[in-house]
Amino acid sequence: AVVCVAVGARVYEQAFNALRRGGTLVFVAMPADNYMQLPIFETVLNGIKIVGSIVGTPLDLAEVYQLHAAGRTKVIYETRRLEQVNEAMEEVEHARIPARLVFDMI
Repeated sequence: AVVCVAVGARVYEQAFNALRRGGTLVFVAMPADNYMQLPIFETVLNGIKIVGSIVGTPLDLAEVYQLHAAGRTKVIYETRRLEQVNEAMEEVEHARIPARLVFDMI
């Protein structure tokens, strides 16, 4: 299986090409434009499975927390004031936010 946590046409192509016959491609990250291309012929012929996962298992999350605590990851985020929530949600809906949003309530 290949777990794809990055977005981009080249990343998807590399992930797909790394699969063996009967392999599973797991998408965690979502592209801003909501679309991707996969070769249907090779997918069917090789019995490839495509799976989406919005989070991971509790064990996956524990590993991510350990990596972050060790300084091996960086959270990409943008801060908005709570009063800007409606405008911020519109930006999210139109894929103009390349990160997570954190609302400042103070």
